[in-house]
Formats: sequence, structure tokens, C-alpha cells
Amino acid sequence: MSMLSTPGSGPQRTSGESDIYTALAVVAFMFVLAATIYVGYKVQSLFGTLLPPPGS
Repeated sequence: MSMLSTPGSGPQRTSGESDIYTALAVVAFMFVLAATIYVGYKVQSLFGTLLPPPGS
């Protein structure tokens, strides 16, 4: 018997645990999306453009 673990021999997640991680990933993605939109809005309102002017 080998002491090395074989692929797939680790602990398996139940579907309930996978649902929790999926929900956390969705919440984190929504937070990052909202923060990106907010920063874009603030940059637009402060500087009048989202991108720096050419040649700057």
C-alpha cells in the first residue's frame, strides 16, 4: 500500500457546502462589480472622462 494519496481521495464536499461557497463567490463578485461601477462614476464626475487624455 502506497503512502501517497491518489487523485480524488481527499475529503469530498457535500452539495450544501458547495452551495455556500457558490453564494459567497456571487456576493464577492457583486461587491467588486458595484465598487468598480462606483469608482468609474466618481472618476467620470471628477475628471469628465474614464480614460486619461492622450499624450498625458
